[in-house]
Amino acid sequence: MAQDVLSDLSELLSGFKAMGGIEAALVTSQSGINMVSLVPPRTNADTLAAMSSTLQNAGDFITTQFKKGHSNRIVVECEHSKLVIICAGPKAYFIVLTLDNVNLGPLFLEMSNTAKKIEKLLST
Repeated sequence: MAQDVLSDLSELLSGFKAMGGIEAALVTSQSGINMVSLVPPRTNADTLAAMSSTLQNAGDFITTQFKKGHSNRIVVECEHSKLVIICAGPKAYFIVLTLDNVNLGPLFLEMSNTAKKIEKLLST
């Protein structure tokens, strides 16, 4: 992947994270390879990328088994945070770990907008 694209993705994640309440943000390949990430210290971004991709792919498998199409978003509500995974086009997932008090409506909207930008960057 071109260094310019990685730099643009990193800048995009920084802007997204500036909205507040975001602990981590990652862009991964659909196979779980970490492309770019902003995660707290002592967080293994590669493991988070791989496991999140596995979770999204499991959701896809389940929904297609019921002939409901592909899953667009996976949300895991934890005791002190929320993990949200969405598709960012045919090549990537956009993964966000939030603080527990984040309002999901605005988060979903901003994630969708950012995912479209990620898709555009990866298609060039």
